[in-house]
Amino acid sequence: MGEFRLSVVIVTYNRCTDLSECLNSLFSSNDSPSEIIVVDSNSTDGTHRLAKSYPLKLVNIKERSMVKARNVGFQNAEGDIVAYVDDDVVVNKDWSKQMLIPYTDKNVGGVVGRVLPYNNAVRAYLPTKNNAIGKVFNNGFILGNFDIPTQQPIEVDTVIGCNMSFRRELLQKTGGFDENFRGSCFRDDTDMSLRVKKLGCKIIYQPKAIAQHKFKGKTVNNKWFYWTVYNHTYFYLKNFQPINLQKIISYLCATFLPPPDYVKKTGIRIKPTPLAVVYSAAGLINGAWIHRKGNPARIEKIFRIE
Repeated sequence: MGEFRLSVVIVTYNRCTDLSECLNSLFSSNDSPSEIIVVDSNSTDGTHRLAKSYPLKLVNIKERSMVKARNVGFQNAEGDIVAYVDDDVVVNKDWSKQMLIPYTDKNVGGVVGRVLPYNNAVRAYLPTKNNAIGKVFNNGFILGNFDIPTQQPIEVDTVIGCNMSFRRELLQKTGGFDENFRGSCFRDDTDMSLRVKKLGCKIIYQPKAIAQHKFKGKTVNNKWFYWTVYNHTYFYLKNFQPINLQKIISYLCATFLPPPDYVKKTGIRIKPTPLAVVYSAAGLINGAWIHRKGNPARIEKIFRIE
């Protein structure tokens, strides 16, 4: 795939050991990327020293923001295609080649690879009642299913952040990832996907671009409820206008009453407490407020959310 130059951006913070394995997999691949850019948010665990031992570009930022780091990454990239992998993934040997193949179609603006559990790449995928891949529904509900094998690349609605790529010119044209996605930055990848599609480009699922992800589970606390609802609400209001009462009800049902098999597949055990409900309500209000160009700082200060 010599016609394309591939830049790989890795956003990291205090995951030195995981980052090392990720970098080793990229540098030992059959077709190494043209460049690798590590964007570090002031790690304190030796990440800086580790990155300096590889032939890569290291960029340091003060902010602890995934979205900010992703933007800094592509702004420092020189490749035609910018790929993003999480610092806790390991890519397969021909990942770079497979990630680039769909771009031979000039209408393809983004590519998402298959994501499998770490050290168990042959594990059968966990089926759901709806096996659509990368599907965005009108009520804001989103199905990933990026572990499902397909015979050929297929067109999808959205990527997943740990194994995705876009044409650099489209990242520039859209203005990059939306930095109103904060905290967990939930849905920033899908927001970018929809903006790329609105430019008339396709998003392709490439099942042969495999990354094994060390999913360690998520800490489901009050702040998790806040940031998840905040980001998802902002995402929905931004991308599904015009909004009416029927759409609001549909959105609330999809957000707070997702299908049980979907919840099971995410591996996240959700047991909302009364206080979690309050934090979710705060996220709902602030997600709507920031969409109206408001400043959510007052409520976040009350709830001590950082």
